[in-house]
Amino acid sequence: MIFEGAIDAHVHLWDAARNDDILILQDHPWLAPRGEATKLADHLTATGVSGAIVVQSAPDAEHSDWLRARASEVPGVQGVVAWIDPFASDAQAHIEVLRNNPMVCGIRLMVNRYHRPEQFQTPDAVSVLSLVAEADLAIECLCPAPHLSVVKAIAEALAHASVILDHCGLPPESESALADWEGALSDLATLPNVTSKFSGLIEPFGPDSTLSQIESRAFKTLDIFGPERLMLSSNFPVADLGGGIAKWADMAEKLMHLSGLSTNERAAMLTETALSAYSIDPQRSQEGQNA
Repeated sequence: MIFEGAIDAHVHLWDAARNDDILILQDHPWLAPRGEATKLADHLTATGVSGAIVVQSAPDAEHSDWLRARASEVPGVQGVVAWIDPFASDAQAHIEVLRNNPMVCGIRLMVNRYHRPEQFQTPDAVSVLSLVAEADLAIECLCPAPHLSVVKAIAEALAHASVILDHCGLPPESESALADWEGALSDLATLPNVTSKFSGLIEPFGPDSTLSQIESRAFKTLDIFGPERLMLSSNFPVADLGGGIAKWADMAEKLMHLSGLSTNERAAMLTETALSAYSIDPQRSQEGQNA
């Protein structure tokens, strides 16, 4: 499997009994037991990854606090992308807590959960996010295509920050909307401090997703960012919506082969981009593989 020896740059972890505000579970409750700790451990073992990044799923401190503690107990987890409220009065104190946790490698802005995404561009919000960057934490953004300009504004204002886009900018399922997504993604990619997860492509097409349905989106993402600014991710267990990790791994292998990637370009997508974007010590990754 293509994930063997790689950093899986995007996995989820949750506990259905907690009833956290996880949007994907509200829409697809059958996914709930598939994202629990034992299942994640099984996934990491089965795919043979050298490490994984666990990404926050609910926009609140309670889930983030639980996630940091629980993820540290799962062998192979190399980092946790946590959560802060950049508009809260205690945001700076919360950043300090995250800075002092060696497992935390970033924070996630769920732009899709805000009625006014443009508020992330306000001076106060940018000031808080600057503190995140100064703490050497990546700023990860889950953002639908119509609001990619917000991510660009953040990355422009914080040139010293590592800004990570989730799931290729969530390309739309509709072919008629692809041109707008491609334009916004191209505009964002002009900023050198932005990278993207190479994931989230099969899920919109359901369990019978095919390579032909996703290849144009995949090749455009590869062309726009280049493999050296992309990181292969499984999106465990949400990839089950699109037919599962094994199907995505097979498609990703075919896409990378068809793209004619060099050995160095494959290494970037499989390990090096994730290690760099999240400021993870490669030695720490090796220790995780042996855990």
